[in-house]
Amino acid sequence: MEIPFDKYCGDAMMEEYLKKGGSKLSLSEIYGLLYGTLAAPNMVMPSQITSMIFSKEGGDFESMEEVKEIMGNLMSLWNIIAGWKPESEPFFYPDIKYPDTSEGLKQRIKDNSSLIMYFIKGLDIGGTIEDDFSEDGLNALETLSKANALLLKYAELFEMKEAEEGKELERTSDSINQLEDVVADCIARINMGLKEARMKVTEEMRTFTASQREAYQARSTKIPRNEPCPCGSGKKYKKCCGLIH
Repeated sequence: MEIPFDKYCGDAMMEEYLKKGGSKLSLSEIYGLLYGTLAAPNMVMPSQITSMIFSKEGGDFESMEEVKEIMGNLMSLWNIIAGWKPESEPFFYPDIKYPDTSEGLKQRIKDNSSLIMYFIKGLDIGGTIEDDFSEDGLNALETLSKANALLLKYAELFEMKEAEEGKELERTSDSINQLEDVVADCIARINMGLKEARMKVTEEMRTFTASQREAYQARSTKIPRNEPCPCGSGKKYKKCCGLIH
């Protein structure tokens, strides 16, 4: 998916903003968190996410305008990921440039693992339970956990074989490419597998809102005292519910 940069500053600038803001999370963790919370059945407010991203002490911003700018760009990223259509659009990772070195590959492995872990954390924040998943969604979640375990294993093995850096770097990089495809597929399937649960929660909220509105309207409507009581008791309103209103 191509990010609309006219509404978003881009990942490179966002990384700079996060550093200035003393963020507790990396860009990969933020992406994972957004993907997870937006896939979850229950609504998560942006304020819950921003409180996780920035420390209470605040950052090294030059002005309130800069604070507004970073928050605006975070909301743009939120909206971009919220608008992702996993059934028809490719998954997109943070646009991070990794050097072709062992350190670059280690960071890439770490970032992929962080994205997975924070995606699952986002699902938890959104109140996702096992019954919310479709069968394919559960299978994808299991595969995602295995992919994360493999990433951590690659990191461990890469440390041990670093003496053969040239060949090992290429082999591990190819493996990570394949794992990234698996991760992208799993997150898309999980998102689609939770669609029914999201729709159910939305419908429950609509029903609750409608019932509250009807109750308010009923309380606001003046019932003639000699009319039959709307509770169905058969008594006049003034001798029934009218006594307590």
